[in-house]
Amino acid sequence: MGQPNESAGERRIISEGERGVAADSIGVVVSGDLYILPAEAGRWPGRSGGSETLAGSGPVIWSVPSRNPLFTGRDHALADLRAALANNKAGSRRSLYALSGLGGVGKTQVALEYAHRYMSHYDLVWWIDAEQSENVVVGLAELAGRLGLRVGENVNEAAQSARDALRQGLPTPNWLLIFDNADEPGEIRRFFPDGPGHILVTSRNQGWSGQAGVLNVDVFDRTESVDHLTRRVRGLTRADADRVAEAVGDLPLAVEVAAAWLTATATPVDMYVNLLRAEATRVLAAGETPVDYPTPVGLTWNVSIARLREQSPAAVRLLELCAFFAPEPISLKQFFFSEQMRLALYPYDEELIDTFLLGKVLSAVSRYALAKTDAGSGSFQVHRLVQAVVRSGMSEVERNIAMHQVHRILVNARPSRGDADDPANWPTMEAIWPHLAPSRAQDCDGREVRELLIDRVRYLWKRVDLDQALQLGRQLDATWMLRSAAEPGPAEQKVWRRQILSLRLQIANVLRSQGSYIEALELDRATLNGQRELLGEHHPYALMTANSMAADLRYLNRFQEALTLDQDTYNQFIELFGEDDPRTLSVANNLAIDHRLVGNSVAARDLDQDTVERRSAVLGPLHPYTLGSKSNLARDLREMGDYKGSAELLREVANVFTALSHSGLPEGLRNAKSLAVSLRRAGQYAEARELTERTYERYVDLYGPEFPDALACRLNLAADFSAAGDKETARDIATDVYEGHRRLFGDEHSFTFACENDLGIYLRGSGDTEGAVQHGRSAVDGLSRVLGADHPFALNAVINFANALAENRQLDEAEQLGRSAYDGLAARYGATHPDTLICQANLAITLRAAGRRSEAESLRMQAVAALVELFGEEHPTTIAVRNWHRVDRDLDPPPF
Repeated sequence: MGQPNESAGERRIISEGERGVAADSIGVVVSGDLYILPAEAGRWPGRSGGSETLAGSGPVIWSVPSRNPLFTGRDHALADLRAALANNKAGSRRSLYALSGLGGVGKTQVALEYAHRYMSHYDLVWWIDAEQSENVVVGLAELAGRLGLRVGENVNEAAQSARDALRQGLPTPNWLLIFDNADEPGEIRRFFPDGPGHILVTSRNQGWSGQAGVLNVDVFDRTESVDHLTRRVRGLTRADADRVAEAVGDLPLAVEVAAAWLTATATPVDMYVNLLRAEATRVLAAGETPVDYPTPVGLTWNVSIARLREQSPAAVRLLELCAFFAPEPISLKQFFFSEQMRLALYPYDEELIDTFLLGKVLSAVSRYALAKTDAGSGSFQVHRLVQAVVRSGMSEVERNIAMHQVHRILVNARPSRGDADDPANWPTMEAIWPHLAPSRAQDCDGREVRELLIDRVRYLWKRVDLDQALQLGRQLDATWMLRSAAEPGPAEQKVWRRQILSLRLQIANVLRSQGSYIEALELDRATLNGQRELLGEHHPYALMTANSMAADLRYLNRFQEALTLDQDTYNQFIELFGEDDPRTLSVANNLAIDHRLVGNSVAARDLDQDTVERRSAVLGPLHPYTLGSKSNLARDLREMGDYKGSAELLREVANVFTALSHSGLPEGLRNAKSLAVSLRRAGQYAEARELTERTYERYVDLYGPEFPDALACRLNLAADFSAAGDKETARDIATDVYEGHRRLFGDEHSFTFACENDLGIYLRGSGDTEGAVQHGRSAVDGLSRVLGADHPFALNAVINFANALAENRQLDEAEQLGRSAYDGLAARYGATHPDTLICQANLAITLRAAGRRSEAESLRMQAVAALVELFGEEHPTTIAVRNWHRVDRDLDPPPF
């Protein structure tokens, strides 16, 4: 499935079964790209832009909070807003409207009512909590999943895919996005898709006027206040309602809180108004009014909180804890109905002996309109103004105690199994992350809280949000260094130091992923030395850092050093944890990479086979790490000459990644790239090229064209063009990739020489024999120097160099090199390995050119017979050798 094109192009719906569309889905083809959508999406193409559907019908895709059944008034504002959006040109500034006003005036409620009241005008309505930019990214990424777009590990790329699709009107031009609490125009505006749909923003910031149409939401007019109060409070006269509305300043939230109070307590209006006046005197005398909420709201809520404190101290404590969560929906299951929440509230209500009894606490809070519960989403939410009121009534000591209890709740909400590397845990973790900053978790002295923050950095690294990961990691490092210095006890200082070193390991991972290989190695080395000094040479944390340092060494072309380090680490992990521990298996996976890089395909294959079996048992057959090891095994099979078996195994892994919607994970992309290589080696040129092109586009979208795996994938694309006979395009691509490797790795890296080898092949194919000889010689010399003359890369480079020499009529040197390469390949792989047979067939052509026809024919016939046995009569390599055509051996740099 391709990415959306710049121009929407022609659309058509395809049927079940066509191009793999399942029965419960529908495929939409746009400019040749296939989008898999929910089956009910079939009605989208028939709806015109601004038309309404049948009564009772609604959007195909809908993610909006429940409608407020007590919504009052605002009819003129809603009608004006609808008219403004409907009558302006799609994609214009006026298709973006901001609902602006003070906190508590009901901006969110107006947006919510608009979505529900005018839902029939839209095919897609999506609500996004925009309090934190990270939540916006996650919300858009979730939308991408609902749209059927390919989403993977990079949440930013998934969000961009959703924006690109909406911008083009895919899968419908009739969409509405609502960004709630978007208070920084400069920060949020970049997330908006320009396109045919509508965007609503709710914000306290008046700065939207220059960027959007603005609807100023003001307090209720008196009639609306009175209407709301008389609807909510049975028996309340309009005259008394007028007095209450006057007392609370007609602020909608204050009106609702007052209505809830009067309903719950049956307090006479005179008494309630007097309570508000008394509260105002007390608050003003104490100077307690915070600057971020209007006085009527504070007075109203303080009265409610005072009564609630008499009835349910645990409910007030719940509010105090919620004051340090983010002002966003809080998961009932994950946070509220948790043992840690029960323990936090139990001192205030000894009847809370079981978590299900917490429901009565939530009910007490909701009774006074101090929190909102949404049964549909399984969440509850405390308004930011309630939070501000509650915080203002607490002392600094009380606030610190409450924040620490929130930290414990967050820590205990962490997944009980697995870690931040497992995509199955990401939804749970994503519910935790928004609450870290409001609770000031970075300032907490708790060890488990610091571990959670380290998890946060690693999660961002795994989701390929590298800039944010590095920023957070360095902020934590600086903060923790200062705080640890203030610890008086050596035991606590040791804990701080250990965690700072663990944090730096994650920072080094991020640096390596950003291409800062030397900086990553230096940080890992310093971290390892610190851990060995603090914890001992054989401590598991030190071993984990050693494993990370080996990865740095691999990127820096120091393969043998990495192998030696990983072998020692692997042996120690087995001794400490056994062969089946997930950490041991991670080191085993990396050790197999080391074996592959130094050219020992047999050792790599055997270790990968064992790792696949153990990871399947320990992590499960569908875990990305299990699939990654299986993909590595398939590469080993290819290196051993089993192209068909390699392609079958890689295709099996690719199908699983697709079924799990993990096609954007690094393991999934590497598997797709490798599958394309095996398909090409197996002679399936067209499928190989199509897959390489799709995979390269994904790499560029996710990581950019300079990412190592993206460059390697593009090098494969050059081989695909060469196989199709387009040697000039192959040459041009290989030239670009070669220069990219020189920039990324330097002139002396083995992967740079591998690119130069391939460039030499395509230069010869396009008629530049002298260039082929020059680059071929440089590649052979370089690979022999940095890897050893008997390394498979060096031996295969000799095959291509000998071809160039022979075509340049330097037959003696070509024969000498051809025989040397044949002996090396036969010793490493055996006489029937494809590379050995290719070398033999090329040598036969060189002998024939030198006039030694009998010897040449004998070598060629042996090679043809063996290739027929391996691949069959119709394989391109068999045909080429039978027709006395030289065969080249392109090099595919393996992933690290």
